[in-house]
Amino acid sequence: MCMPVPIGMAGQRGLVLAAALIVLAASVGVAIWLIWAPGRPVLTVFHAGSLTVPFEHLAQEFEERYGVEVHLEAYGSVTAVRQVVELGRTCDVIAVADYKLIPKLMWPQHADWCIVFATNEVVIAYTEASLYADEVGADSWPDVLCREGVRVGRSDPTQDPCGYRALLVLRLAEAYYNASGLYERLLSKPEQVIRPKSHDLVALLQAGQLDYAFLYKSVAMQYELKFVDLPPEVDLGHPEYADLYATASIYVEGLGEVRGEPIAYGITIPKCAERADLALKFVKLLLGDVGASIFEACGQNPIRPALALGYEHIPSALRAYVVEWEHETP
Repeated sequence: MCMPVPIGMAGQRGLVLAAALIVLAASVGVAIWLIWAPGRPVLTVFHAGSLTVPFEHLAQEFEERYGVEVHLEAYGSVTAVRQVVELGRTCDVIAVADYKLIPKLMWPQHADWCIVFATNEVVIAYTEASLYADEVGADSWPDVLCREGVRVGRSDPTQDPCGYRALLVLRLAEAYYNASGLYERLLSKPEQVIRPKSHDLVALLQAGQLDYAFLYKSVAMQYELKFVDLPPEVDLGHPEYADLYATASIYVEGLGEVRGEPIAYGITIPKCAERADLALKFVKLLLGDVGASIFEACGQNPIRPALALGYEHIPSALRAYVVEWEHETP
């Protein structure tokens, strides 16, 4: 049997010094690697504020699978598109809460296809601390929101689809509730707050700075807010009422006339994309089972198969996830 050889004090000091030198050399090597090693590829995604939570989950899944960094930037959807078409910024994926913005504002110079991948509904969100929280409901909300002192939030219609959808809901509600003048009464309230995107209103509700806000149902569910589930004839969330929704219209600066339509989200890879290869993988993940599970868990309904506008330009890698949608483009 081999026995260990005793080491004297000098030998111990030598071993300690040698170990310290090894640790130092390793540390220097790691530092040099961190400085000189190429960074992970970055995928840049501009997206609607209402997609923040599902896209954070999707990005985490994507990063774990492909070893890349996903850089997410949330905007009102109109503002997201204008980052590219007006400000000349580049991104690899753009996803908006109103698919029409892609063909209307991006075709043909900045994009030539669009995939419609999810739906939503407009609700009126509130908290237990909201004024008249014990009275508000599907029939009483028009009266409650018009009361003096009630603070109502909505997003800017020139920047965010939820903003113009809130106005369309009011137009439809006037007819549904036989409440003539509801639209003007709410828009003239002194206690109203307007923010660039609807997602910005969540924090104001949670902080008690708002009583009610027009939000998407998925967002209200994600943040565990109370909400009034509006009638399907009003909430812009049911395709069977498309003809009824279309009877409501408003004028939005920069967009012109906007008519009511069932809510549908759209996504594309803009022509300015610098990492189109990664963008294709990201969109595939979104359209597949993983994306569908994430959206369902976040209270949003995926469209499967997704609907494709500009089908002839859809990348071949995405064709298995879509069907051509013969729908009039703006």
